[in-house]
Amino acid sequence: MAAMTQSPKILITGGLGFIFSHVTEYFVAKGWQVVVIDNQSAGSHPEIIDGSFTYHDFDVSDSRVQNIILEENPEYVVHAAAISDVDYSIKNPHEVIAKNMLGNLHLFEACRRLPLLKKFIYISTDEVYGECEHRKDESEIIFPRNPYACSKAAGSLMRIAYDNTYAELMDKTAETRFCNVFGPRQALPKIMPLIKESIEQGSTVSVHNKGAGYREYLYVKNIPPVIDLILEKGNRTYNVTDNSGYSVSDLIEKVEELTGKKVTVQPGHRPGMDLKYQMDGTRIRSELGWIPPYSFEDGLKEYLGIKGNAV
Repeated sequence: MAAMTQSPKILITGGLGFIFSHVTEYFVAKGWQVVVIDNQSAGSHPEIIDGSFTYHDFDVSDSRVQNIILEENPEYVVHAAAISDVDYSIKNPHEVIAKNMLGNLHLFEACRRLPLLKKFIYISTDEVYGECEHRKDESEIIFPRNPYACSKAAGSLMRIAYDNTYAELMDKTAETRFCNVFGPRQALPKIMPLIKESIEQGSTVSVHNKGAGYREYLYVKNIPPVIDLILEKGNRTYNVTDNSGYSVSDLIEKVEELTGKKVTVQPGHRPGMDLKYQMDGTRIRSELGWIPPYSFEDGLKEYLGIKGNAV
């Protein structure tokens, strides 16, 4: 009788968060051994803890997290844990930059000592590019303009440095720069949940800079398959976007059109706000053949609870 092949082991930091709780569940359903490190900070979803994966309640900014990673000895690592609230980072820059950068450092240090490592993905953001007067591709300069983006850009540079310096990591690292991801489990004060709450409960949405802020949006259920794809055959940096871009004003108008309900707004202001993020997603489509399962509109309708073409 042939020996049974053990399923791959993946370790996900921030695997209880809005986006990566979906990734955790995806790899559990795929039959992989899943390990999650998450300190249950704001926006986490501990309700998914059901015994189907190994869970460590720990902060990646604590250097002892390296011991956990080495003891688990995974073949794949996805580092998504971070304080990601831009407004919070503006009010608490020291905490956000220090914790996020230490978390990055601890993950890179641990991963270069993993004997079985096949792939390490660092999760970044379109915000590292700063103001985007055109669609930025992966080769362009990063120019972060708020404390959160600064902390993520530092991780982007760490990935290049570690991949280049340490033979143990050479050609084993990748980075994703997501556009604005939305969908189930996303918490306030992100724009999509605010809009959804307004049409459901009549609450008021604060709109910064007269609604001119332009972002590209991607439905959260597109994320697990793209992570799987990059783990399989990706390397270096990928902009992850299907270029579905809207200003906040246009996004609100789109939701009102789909739901037939009015979104209540009031003027707001965010210091240091970039008005436009837009990325060139050619590389991931052409090199990896990525096609998102959900279009923006299909994802938006599902998120808003709109069935078929009904309004």
